[in-house]
Amino acid sequence: MNQSHTAASPQAFGVIIPGGFVRTDFQPSDASGMKFALGLSGISGNDISTISELVFFLLPGVSLPHDHGAILYWQIVSTPAPHGATLTSFLATPTKTEFELVGAIANNKPSGVFRTGWSTNETVSSAINSPCGSVVTVNLGVSIEPLGNITNVGAMPDRTVHVAKNIALDLFNYMQSFDSGGGGAGNMVVPKNVFDRWMARFESKFRLDPNFFNKN
Repeated sequence: MNQSHTAASPQAFGVIIPGGFVRTDFQPSDASGMKFALGLSGISGNDISTISELVFFLLPGVSLPHDHGAILYWQIVSTPAPHGATLTSFLATPTKTEFELVGAIANNKPSGVFRTGWSTNETVSSAINSPCGSVVTVNLGVSIEPLGNITNVGAMPDRTVHVAKNIALDLFNYMQSFDSGGGGAGNMVVPKNVFDRWMARFESKFRLDPNFFNKN
């Protein structure tokens, strides 16, 4: 008889980079049993910026604790490249960025395809183009959180409303950047072609990252 079990071990989640292998070897990152990490070995340097999306899912038969979900994060790890076979080079300490949100899954949504935004992310670009010649890789982190927390950080929003609000906000902020202030309180004075200019900008950014307006 098949029985589901609650996610309490690292073999609870899977991730797929399109064209790559399924990775399930998440490791506990603290003693709580609620946080896990996975280094994306084999993907480094400029290859990172070519990855536009990834798949994150619960393994078959696994369920999360009641009213909880799993949030997926990423961070950049930069390790100084060894120069010569010296002890110091092999002991070089990696530097890690803060974790950034990818998305979340839950028992009622056990999988998802998530945009990474790495192609246009300034943190990724800065690390890859660093003059220090570091080896740049990606770590993934998973945190099992109450669904209320997940909703608060926008990891599993109502997609229709969330997308509409973000697009509207992007347009408003763009128009506001042209406002001369001459219209008085509650009014905005902008060029006549401001919408056409915003649309051209929006389409250009959308071609690079179709989810860019959800990243801010």
